Amino acid sequence: MINTTRFTLLLCLLAAPILLTAQAPDTTSTEGFSMGGGFGTIMMGDNTYTQIRLMPELVFGKIGIGLDVDILIDEQGNVREEDWDEFEDYLAKIYYIRYARRGDPFFARIGGFPGYTLGHGLVMQNYSNMLRYPEHRQIGLQLGGNIPVSGLQVEAYTSNLVENDILAGRASFQPLQAMELPLLSSLRLGGTYATDLNQYNGLLDSDNDNYPDYFDDYPYDDNWHDEVDYEIDERREAYKDITGSYDGFEDWFANSTFIDSLRNKDFDDFGESEVSVMGIDYELPLIMTDHFTLTHYGEAAQIVDHNMGFIWPGFGMRFLIFQVTLEHRYYQEDFEPAFFDNLYEENRARVVGDSVIVKSETLPYNQQMQGWYGSVTAHLFHTLFLKIAYEDMYGDDVENGKSLWAGVWLDQSFIPRLTTARVDYSQTRVDNVFTDFKTPSTLITGRAGFSVGGSAELVAKYQERYIDLDGNGEINGNDETIKTMAFGVEFRF
Repeated sequence: MINTTRFTLLLCLLAAPILLTAQAPDTTSTEGFSMGGGFGTIMMGDNTYTQIRLMPELVFGKIGIGLDVDILIDEQGNVREEDWDEFEDYLAKIYYIRYARRGDPFFARIGGFPGYTLGHGLVMQNYSNMLRYPEHRQIGLQLGGNIPVSGLQVEAYTSNLVENDILAGRASFQPLQAMELPLLSSLRLGGTYATDLNQYNGLLDSDNDNYPDYFDDYPYDDNWHDEVDYEIDERREAYKDITGSYDGFEDWFANSTFIDSLRNKDFDDFGESEVSVMGIDYELPLIMTDHFTLTHYGEAAQIVDHNMGFIWPGFGMRFLIFQVTLEHRYYQEDFEPAFFDNLYEENRARVVGDSVIVKSETLPYNQQMQGWYGSVTAHLFHTLFLKIAYEDMYGDDVENGKSLWAGVWLDQSFIPRLTTARVDYSQTRVDNVFTDFKTPSTLITGRAGFSVGGSAELVAKYQERYIDLDGNGEINGNDETIKTMAFGVEFRF
């Protein structure tokens, strides 16, 4: 049973306008108070829950505040207790609190970040601390601002205020701003740094008992983590049957090497594994008009104790209905571009067999390569929006040098009662993006919604990704496919 005092506290929080949240990060909600939410079903792993969701929001001036409160009820009618049994669980109900936005003299944001990029993406691109949302919630923090000296811009970021493992920061400035030189006065130089202080913390620990779920016989019960300890009474009786008494059992059970070999590994057994990436870049606007812009840029990045990658030359254009980028890229061996990417939370530590492999340990397998990256974003009659990006890298014996990112969504006014329609797909480092659909680097998301009258809409959401548990290079069976599905009614007033 859930403590009623905690629910009373929750209701008080919901009534307090200083703790309200939005439906989506960086929302463009209008001023004032609004209440969103919904009810339906959600599938997480092998379990299906009835979901009751409250998503209130308050926006006044540059300040936006809100909550995202899920109450998940299982098939027996019980509230999912692991969402409410620790102080961090209540912090996780904060979806975001923000002041201003990137580009303002000062900006700050706390909560979820579905996509976070620094520089031109060689260090951190589209990183998300919400990959496992809502099953696993993290409260991140972004702080930054502009200093009126040479166009200085700075920002700092942590993906999780509780653990503070993944940290990042960036600073950029215009060194020739005061010289009023054609083109060069707009030259911007920047530096980016990101680090993961312990990649092993990428392993999920749902009950926070210091035993990763994979090595925990009771992943949702912090009282137990090993069957051998859970079955202590049976082993005590077996000990008596063999020795004739209980004498000496406690000492034997605590110090037996055989019993200890049956116990699971905890985080302390893995130790720590740190990885850091640093980069420098420049950006030079060449043409800036109302109907056409052209920008040139370059970037270099190095993974500490590993090798480097480069973008040069890079060009960005905006004209008519198109936004286009084209880059030449060069990667040394032992380097991974966008080390902190949208699947980093899944890949920072992976279980293969009974071993744990952190992402930095895979770097020596990366080969030297070069090639081209291009992206196009277009809107057709302000109705159909498309985005596609493709990377083709080549080199001696390079087999997995192709990557694809794609998205398509419709304007909500195109189809009567349509409120949402969007599908996104990404896959990196494969031999053929058109045949290798299921890989650990694949992420598929979708959302569709239709108005059912008033402020209510019928919504379906889906996410699919894959893990290679046995390390055979193939995705086989349901155990290596992670699906998250939700279906229900949402409202906002």
